[in-house]
Amino acid sequence: MPLTAPTAQRVAHRLHTATAHPSLAATLTAALFTGASLQQLATARPRDYDDAAATPALHDRARYTDGCAAYPVPPWAGIFPRAAACFARLLSGEDEELLATPGDRAHLLRVAETARLRPPQPPAARRKGPAGRMEWDWRERQEAERYEAMPARRVRPSRR
Repeated sequence: MPLTAPTAQRVAHRLHTATAHPSLAATLTAALFTGASLQQLATARPRDYDDAAATPALHDRARYTDGCAAYPVPPWAGIFPRAAACFARLLSGEDEELLATPGDRAHLLRVAETARLRPPQPPAARRKGPAGRMEWDWRERQEAERYEAMPARRVRPSRR
């Protein structure tokens, strides 16, 4: 769901005040406009970001979540992936991660808490922890449970 202009402005301001690290800010921003999990966000590389089209590509070769996809960057968020791409290219070129990696999870969560940007929460009946506690990995767990519940497809050999 797109953010309203006032909400987008508040989000951008919160991110600017919460961190100066381009990939952490870009990761939180990308999570907002893509809804992708950290595992999928971590697949993006600078070569996957097209500044002219303002679209990052996220990969999921195993189709664990929702496959590979390119996402349009909303105008309010454009500065964040551009800064992350420049930063990554300065570090080591096109093979550096564009966004945060799963190893950056603790830093990412601290920045998100500082910026007061929290993910959707599970219904009260499905909460794992005490009331009021944030469940940061709820969506990722939900995706994993859905993936594990899918029956394995059998591929029939073709007849020739």
